[in-house]
Amino acid sequence: MKHFRFLILPALLMSGAALAQGVASFPSKPVTLVSPYPPGNTSDAELRIYQENLAEVWKQGLLIDYKPGAGGIIANNFVTRAAPDGHTLVYTAATISMLPAFREDLPYDTFRDLAPVIQTTMKIFVLAVRPDFPAKTYEEYIAYAKANPGKVTWSTVGAGGALHMTGEWLASGTGARLNFIHYKGGAQAEVDLISGRIDSSPKGIVTALPQMKAGKIRILAILTGSRTAVLPGMRTVAERSPAEYGIPGFSYPGWVGVLAPGGTPPAIVDKLNADFAKAINSPKAVKSFEALDSVVTGGSPEAFRKLLVTEVEHWRKLVKENNIRIE
Repeated sequence: MKHFRFLILPALLMSGAALAQGVASFPSKPVTLVSPYPPGNTSDAELRIYQENLAEVWKQGLLIDYKPGAGGIIANNFVTRAAPDGHTLVYTAATISMLPAFREDLPYDTFRDLAPVIQTTMKIFVLAVRPDFPAKTYEEYIAYAKANPGKVTWSTVGAGGALHMTGEWLASGTGARLNFIHYKGGAQAEVDLISGRIDSSPKGIVTALPQMKAGKIRILAILTGSRTAVLPGMRTVAERSPAEYGIPGFSYPGWVGVLAPGGTPPAIVDKLNADFAKAINSPKAVKSFEALDSVVTGGSPEAFRKLLVTEVEHWRKLVKENNIRIE
């Protein structure tokens, strides 16, 4: 037994030294960040911020590989099959936590086959309505929707996505019944809201604010969990009382994050987390994110994992209790 210990101890020490050396030299080649969105999507602006600021941290390139389709499943699955060495990552939004609620046949396990690295940013979303919508306040909007079941339209850019599921959560929590109109892209939904062919939609504050000032839309409430200084006095849905159709914990899932293949060594995940945190918190990056109305969040890999676990459970419960189906 003593002889065995003498043999195994040097092996463990050598293994630990090799890992430490590998982490110190990471990345040893350009890192590929797989995007589930097509080129030219609004996510490109955030991806460029990563590219510019991580280049200064790593002295290596960050390559963007576009693999759109199937609500992000194609990109996610590609990364689950990549070498777990930290050189292939996936850029993701909250839709990844909604997929398990609808797809029992996912080709990967979200928690076994993907390793959370960092939640990077969060966007502020508001409830916007057409300029001539009869309700002038959030409370009037919900009351009108309840009094006219299925009449109030709510635009999305795909069934099962964040815009859709936020509306389902709002309807479930207030007793309203909304009519969800699923567009293939945001451009036509935008045109229809401004022209009055659609009644309401969640909108990012960075595009909603100038449209509100121009009288093209009206903003009734903050859909994310925190207020914003650019709309002083505008309250969130979560902070309202039940009599005001408030929903405790309600928040539009406007976050973005990065994941690695499952099985990536924790030391590499921690290195990635630290490097991304350094890059996104640089003064230059923070200023760039502010222009996109993105708030830098950061946090540990474990905090990101807890967020994913919480959201997967939430969306599964919402889908099951409300018998939500997508085609």
